[in-house]
Amino acid sequence: AHGSVRQMRAYAEKVFEKDARLSRMSDGRTGPTVPLGAVLSTWQWGFVRRTPSTEQIGDLLMDARWRERVGLKPEDGGSPDSASRILDSLSIEEWNEMMLEDFFTARRAGILTDEGQYGNRCAAVDMNELFKSEKIHCDLCQVREKTVLDANGEKRTVLEYYHQAVALSWISGEIPFVIGWEVLQPGEGELTAAVRLLQRLLPRLRKSLDLIVGDALYCCRPFFETVCEAGLHAMAISSAQTEMDAEMDLLIQTDPPRTVPCDGGDVAVWEMESEAWQAQLKRKLHAIHCERRYEAPAWKHERRQLRVMTSMRLDILPGRQGWKVGRSRWTIENGTFNRLTRDYALEHNYRHSVPAIVGLLAMRSFACLLTQSYWRAAIARSKNAPKRFVKWFQDVIIEDWVRYLDQALTEPGCRSG
Repeated sequence: AHGSVRQMRAYAEKVFEKDARLSRMSDGRTGPTVPLGAVLSTWQWGFVRRTPSTEQIGDLLMDARWRERVGLKPEDGGSPDSASRILDSLSIEEWNEMMLEDFFTARRAGILTDEGQYGNRCAAVDMNELFKSEKIHCDLCQVREKTVLDANGEKRTVLEYYHQAVALSWISGEIPFVIGWEVLQPGEGELTAAVRLLQRLLPRLRKSLDLIVGDALYCCRPFFETVCEAGLHAMAISSAQTEMDAEMDLLIQTDPPRTVPCDGGDVAVWEMESEAWQAQLKRKLHAIHCERRYEAPAWKHERRQLRVMTSMRLDILPGRQGWKVGRSRWTIENGTFNRLTRDYALEHNYRHSVPAIVGLLAMRSFACLLTQSYWRAAIARSKNAPKRFVKWFQDVIIEDWVRYLDQALTEPGCRSG
């Protein structure tokens, strides 16, 4: 009643043509023994199933039912090792292009919608930490020291290796989606990688986005310059260290606020236009300072004050809207990155080369998008659909998987389901 794996794969193929697009990726291997498209499709559906290890991905490649599903012939190879190594030979540029194609396809299909409280088509930029390990690492890993307790309960210092990546995420509408990733180089700062990501993506997204949102790190001229040069608007949480902050502090001391109604109660708002960065940006920026005048439950962890800087005119982004976008930005970030980390094993890495990491991130992002979009399509057909995402995932993906594979032997030649 709530969908099936067969229907989910048919949905993915109908909307995204994902298997066909994966099979068209450039194969950098020499004398491959297993077709590229079959392996990448296996990875993709392994992530949809939340498969926790490379070995289980490889086991799928050796399962007769799955091989029938993806069109592998008896003479074709397939193993956990080949499933892992194949990721190293793929092109980062092609993965980046595929993520953009997924975004545009989802927009055209009405999966990524822009309804809601933002008033603009918004994307958020932020950094996420990936793949922490005390042993497994590569030449491009970040490294730091940390203190751990050994088996005898004594403290010792060890090295921890990890990667970091900046993501640009669609945050309008019901379903978030990571449009693109940029992996940080060793010793590189978040802002440097973020600017590189925005310079790569925004020229292609200028007709699909209105507003790029960042936290306090992005309250700086390079961020606003990059976004505004692409013809879009930028908004950043205040860093409390700019000339605009000093101007806003003076305004608060001298002028009374205006009060606007918001969810939960009234919010006091101060607004101003600043010329502080006009010489560099060729435009004035606007500051909005909000203070809630109502009591919020402690469990909500709702901030009492919020100050944002934006390139938008105040009549386009009024104070009430700025309060909502800035406040909700943290909820969306938590929902996006925590979901990827928790449900799609973002902390677990199967391969430590940068091409493999980008491929893993691209496939995990799509797996998250596909699962949520199909969940929404599936429950729309039922009045008694499960309310919790994880419960639906368990009911449909895990328990239905064996039945889905068994049909491969009873219906040979049917690979589209």
